[in-house]
Amino acid sequence: MFTGIIESVGQINSLKKINSGCELIVEYNNSILNDIALGDSVSVNGICLTVTKFDEQSLRFDLSNETISRMSKIRVGDKINLERSLKINAKISGHFVFGHVDGVAILIDNEKKSKYEVSTIKSPKKLMKYISEKGSISLNGISLTINEVKNDTFKISLIPHTIKNTCFQYTNIKDEINIEIDMLARYVENILNNKK
Repeated sequence: MFTGIIESVGQINSLKKINSGCELIVEYNNSILNDIALGDSVSVNGICLTVTKFDEQSLRFDLSNETISRMSKIRVGDKINLERSLKINAKISGHFVFGHVDGVAILIDNEKKSKYEVSTIKSPKKLMKYISEKGSISLNGISLTINEVKNDTFKISLIPHTIKNTCFQYTNIKDEINIEIDMLARYVENILNNKK
């Protein structure tokens, strides 16, 4: 489990196909991640992955075909968001992010304001029933608040700190983004469905 507060921006150094999926190697240069241990869970662009090998500059993960089928396309050289798993005594500044990606969204517009940016995201239609104004959403692992919802799109605001400290600074129009809905919305739907 994570909070959606990004700790480091890494870069994909290697992406190799293996029988059961692929091997992903991510370079990082942030000392915050120096306490990583073998078997730890790390949020990689919002996907909960297990560390299978590491050194002082890189982390290795194995991705199954199931994971690959649900996530945005990635390439060597891409910048990605990294967050260590939540510790029990840690401060929760974002919202509970599970690292279970629900689908792939697309950035379709980015409007620059005086002190922030407003991004318009096109979501898979099947997820829109979980997305509500002032609700929480995880985009590439970042905990964000939804400003506005319209048809199959929603808007979020990005302050300079968020842009500077996440891979949103490298995200362009038409880029794919991993999306995870707020788990509370899914639980509410499940409860209501079971009452019928």
